[in-house]
Amino acid sequence: MTDTNTTQYNSKLANFPRPAIAFTAITYLLLGLLETIEGTFLPAWLYFIALGVLALWLMPYVIGLPKGRKSLREYSHDIRLLPMTPVGRNILIGLLMAVLTLGSIYLASLLTGHFLLDSSLVPPLRWVKGLTRGIWEEVFFRGIILVLFMRVYPQRKAILLSAFLFAVVHLDPLGISLWHLVDVVSIFFMGLLFVYLVLKTGSLLPAMVFHYIHDIFVMLVQNTPSADESLASALLFGCLWVALAIGAYLTKVIVERSRIERG
Repeated sequence: MTDTNTTQYNSKLANFPRPAIAFTAITYLLLGLLETIEGTFLPAWLYFIALGVLALWLMPYVIGLPKGRKSLREYSHDIRLLPMTPVGRNILIGLLMAVLTLGSIYLASLLTGHFLLDSSLVPPLRWVKGLTRGIWEEVFFRGIILVLFMRVYPQRKAILLSAFLFAVVHLDPLGISLWHLVDVVSIFFMGLLFVYLVLKTGSLLPAMVFHYIHDIFVMLVQNTPSADESLASALLFGCLWVALAIGAYLTKVIVERSRIERG
């Protein structure tokens, strides 16, 4: 069921969800140019703040996506930024997903026999950039863009397309190789899990926690500088994909038990 032919919104762009999806994704990517400005922390904070202004002011009050201009509270409910409750359960799910994915990658690294612990791979700047990926990528891709896709397509197709778009924006056209393409496929699978977390819990919070922690520590646990690239990549992706499947199952169990306990 879609609403493109039955509902009129008080924003011209909101009445055309397909162009609105392209607009949202392109605007997000263009703002990424702020990170190319000279400097260390300043560009990262500028990017974070610019996305925050776009997400929390321009989108609800000026542009009117995904469902017309409205109050910040109404908009936050539309994109599942609210409610965050039950907060404890949602944070726990996010932490569990991060432990699963990072643990699977760490296991793969150990299996190569060439893992090297290097704390310099988690510099302070990575914690700042992680905020942008963890918070705003979820708001834009699992919030605004997912809602727009679900206005046009049945839920299953909307989920697949949103995860596909998320993967595509991570594609580096100048660095295409077999393993880079497999990495993009992995990002697609991770995108599916992010969406599943959001829809199953009704909140962006678990995906934000998961995304933030995973992005900060992923380079640390996959550091195998002298390992055979093909072997290391095969182990990494194989272990990660299994972890993603386990993560979806555990999320289902936790959410359903939580609902039973709350009556």
